[in-house]
Amino acid sequence: MELARRKACVVGFDCYAPPHHQGSHSGETRVFREAYYEHPSYTPLAQRAGILWDSLGEELGTPLLHRIGLLSMGSEASPLIQGIRKSAAIHRLSILDLTAEEVRRQYPALCPPDDFVGLLEKKAGWIDVEHSIVEIFKRARSLGADLRVETEIQEWHACPDHVRVRTESGEFAARQLVITAGAWASQLLRALHLPLVIRRKVLAWFDPSVPEHFSVGALPLFAFAPNFFYGFPNIWGRGVKVAEHEGGEVLAKPDPPVPAPSAEDLDQIVRAASTFVPSLIGSLPTAGSRVLRTQTCLYTMTPDEHFIIDRHPRFENVFFAAGFSGHGFKFAPVVAEALADLAMEGQTKLAIEFLRLAERFAKGDC
Repeated sequence: MELARRKACVVGFDCYAPPHHQGSHSGETRVFREAYYEHPSYTPLAQRAGILWDSLGEELGTPLLHRIGLLSMGSEASPLIQGIRKSAAIHRLSILDLTAEEVRRQYPALCPPDDFVGLLEKKAGWIDVEHSIVEIFKRARSLGADLRVETEIQEWHACPDHVRVRTESGEFAARQLVITAGAWASQLLRALHLPLVIRRKVLAWFDPSVPEHFSVGALPLFAFAPNFFYGFPNIWGRGVKVAEHEGGEVLAKPDPPVPAPSAEDLDQIVRAASTFVPSLIGSLPTAGSRVLRTQTCLYTMTPDEHFIIDRHPRFENVFFAAGFSGHGFKFAPVVAEALADLAMEGQTKLAIEFLRLAERFAKGDC
């Protein structure tokens, strides 16, 4: 969409037909936040992405980013709380401090331990994933993009003045190539030997035992250290979505069928819910009966858990973004800007230097 907006003649390929449940965007919703605990350098990119999400929603006449706030909880010594405080201080973000007692009083669904603090970021929110993808595909096509879904790229070759992409339906030539293949990045960029690890994540939706605790307006998004157990209010009345950001089964390859959620997967989520949001599941013996549905999504992890956005080190006309490590969707519009800048201008003013491939990974990792 971004390339077509800039009047480029562009063709896009996807081996599936987004939105789908085979890759990294399944699960209906994604968290949007600016006070970035992982690294304060993400904050300016998140702020730009938020502007772009809001602007796109206005263009389309339907909001894609819903800013209902995010309450993050943990001990003062936890990386989650320390990282949020650091980003907020550097970038002068507005964060509201709450004690554990204040959290429990204001949000009865949440039960942080007494030694936890809560940091409320009111500008955070959630993104409607499937609606966003559908609308962005429509807009890209309306701008002239040729989008070929259910078309797998078999191989690509780059020469100094052009690139060639071969698919089962034919071969295509262009001046530049941009690769954003998610969990399949290692396959399309195999010559780079990127140290990417694919993790299978499990998402679960519950019918809350105390519905009024989880209604929109009564509860923001929430997250707990140390394993980043997180959740959403009952946005559409179809259940409260919860998951754990940390951990996950390592997969040798992303190709389906991805193993379905197991009883053990669900037990781990239920244990976290019973500790932090007990009114979600009620009594433990009957917690399983409150599960409405489950899904999986794929994280493509880098060793430092930061994205890779760069020009291919061997080919001047090939650009790529990979290894989003489970926190990339919120940045989609600004990543599009960065890649379009690189492909069409050769450089970008966006602050992505810390995400370049460069010397980040030791030779042993590659």
